Amino acid sequence: MSDISSINRKLSYNLVALHTFDLVARHGNFTGAAEALGLTQSAVSQKIKGLETELGIALFKREHRGVSLTNEGVRLLNVVRPAMTQMGNSVASLLERKSKPRVRISADFAFSSFWLLPRLSHLRAELGDEIEIQILAAQAPPDDYGDDCDIKIHVSPRSSMVDGDVMLLQERVTAVSSPAYLGAHGPIAASANLLDCHLLSLSKPASAEWQTWQGWFDRLGIAGERSKNYISFNNYDMVVQSAVAGDGIALGWLGLIDNLLADGRLVQVTGDVVASDAGYVMSRDYSSRLRGPNLVFEWIAAHSAGLAFK
Repeated sequence: MSDISSINRKLSYNLVALHTFDLVARHGNFTGAAEALGLTQSAVSQKIKGLETELGIALFKREHRGVSLTNEGVRLLNVVRPAMTQMGNSVASLLERKSKPRVRISADFAFSSFWLLPRLSHLRAELGDEIEIQILAAQAPPDDYGDDCDIKIHVSPRSSMVDGDVMLLQERVTAVSSPAYLGAHGPIAASANLLDCHLLSLSKPASAEWQTWQGWFDRLGIAGERSKNYISFNNYDMVVQSAVAGDGIALGWLGLIDNLLADGRLVQVTGDVVASDAGYVMSRDYSSRLRGPNLVFEWIAAHSAGLAFK
């Protein structure tokens, strides 16, 4: 433990010198590093000498037109440079976020494509360009959102909601197809007859909570063997595109595909709609006082309820 403490103290003491070392290596001379740091060339030279003394090795060969790395210097640089680059990028990102509020939204592909994107221009128009919106789309909720995600929108059961969470869309699912497909294979008298149709399926990771064809049939009390294999996709946008193209029948989430039903690109195949206790739940860090995430959260909540944003 004492050895670790000693190393930590040395690292803390020499962190500025290591940064200086990286800059000298980048510029190939003390002058360029001094300008980058806002120091004198003599001050930079002293920091490098101090680091070399501390480590007991020569890091640079002093030459007439500048400096070049020794073998030990190359080995140290291979460790120091990635760390300094990562720290620099992180600090720059935090400073940028401070000067221009950024809101990161984690949402699944379906909600991102069919709900968020059609409304994104309205969101920006009403909230202004001072807030930068970033959408991180994933088919299933990430195992760890991390601290860098401000708003999360994924299918979850109502029982998992906490105070402040908003159920944006309750899960209501129906069978849909293109008019051309239904014209060629219909009319379909009952949902049980779908077992004999070409069904378009969305692959479901273990952590996902959304409805599947099997779950949809189970809710309707329909049992039996399918006569045709599923056509499966790992992205709901592809499922919908395939249905519009007339490849088969898909499960349509009401609230997401309403525009496609309204303009006739998709039609409801049977009258059955299966609802569940799950839905698109929106959550955020309720301890945060950042204005940007709060505004976007309230805007999405208001528009999911069909209200004008105030």
